[in-house]
Amino acid sequence: MGSLGLQLQEVTERKALNAERRKLQIQLQELRGNIRILLRVRPLLPFFEEVSNLIEAVLEGYKVCIFAYGQTGSGKTYTMEGPVAAAGEAAELEEERGIIPRAVEKIFEEATARKEMGWEYNIQVSHVEIYNEAFRDLLDNRYGFDKQVVYNLLRRANRARATAATEGNERSSRSHAIFTMRVKGTNSATQQECEGVLNLVDLAGAERYSTAIPPQAAASRQKETQNINRSLCCLGDVICALAGRESHVPYRNSKLTHLLQPYLGGNAKTLMVVNVSPTESSVQETVRSARFAARVSACDIGVAQRTSKFAGSC
Repeated sequence: MGSLGLQLQEVTERKALNAERRKLQIQLQELRGNIRILLRVRPLLPFFEEVSNLIEAVLEGYKVCIFAYGQTGSGKTYTMEGPVAAAGEAAELEEERGIIPRAVEKIFEEATARKEMGWEYNIQVSHVEIYNEAFRDLLDNRYGFDKQVVYNLLRRANRARATAATEGNERSSRSHAIFTMRVKGTNSATQQECEGVLNLVDLAGAERYSTAIPPQAAASRQKETQNINRSLCCLGDVICALAGRESHVPYRNSKLTHLLQPYLGGNAKTLMVVNVSPTESSVQETVRSARFAARVSACDIGVAQRTSKFAGSC
């Protein structure tokens, strides 16, 4: 058998092993159920291990979305980016890193490892925010040549994001932030092509209007809170429509739900992280968040589908 035949045999064997591994992962997921409860996980590595299989699926051609929901100050930005990022920079220490920098590392490491199987990946990143129902590009679309380039772009985006102090959080995010990695892969041995997308969303905090605005805040801050709560309410309406299997789902009622439509309407792997506060003063908001999570859990958005084809096929 020639070298090409040996290479094809090796690729076939690895493909079979990966298929078996995915099958076992699905079986394990079914046995464990779809809900995890993690109590103040610091560092974030145990939580990331729960979602790493989802992130790896991006390189196989799946659309994946992970979004953090919860009241102001409950730890959404900490979960998604890390404690230093929550203060306006990217976390430097490995153990401090949140889901986004860990996902970046995972994608690049897996892309490098799969070169032995004939895969080459083109990776593009973007980071946008929805502020007062308007999109704002925090980066411009950039191609990530390596993970350090992407880390530097994340720092830039963190500094550009709209924030302000509230009674619940000294540096509260006043916008929904969406970090996206588009991963296009081509296998030189099998001529297979795939395209996956990873969306990591840090939602602005759900807030009670009476506690969200300090006395010295300006009218513009009130507008921010109104727009945040309105868009989160629209997200709730979409979840209710999906759970009730209604014929019309109001995705276009807000920029947020319109953007999330491909991930809520089926064909994607979607995970919601619900951040809740352990303090007694936050009981009402915690109950609201738990009820919202229950509604999301009741939704059946269908089976995720890969975007994959062989070169030259239609």
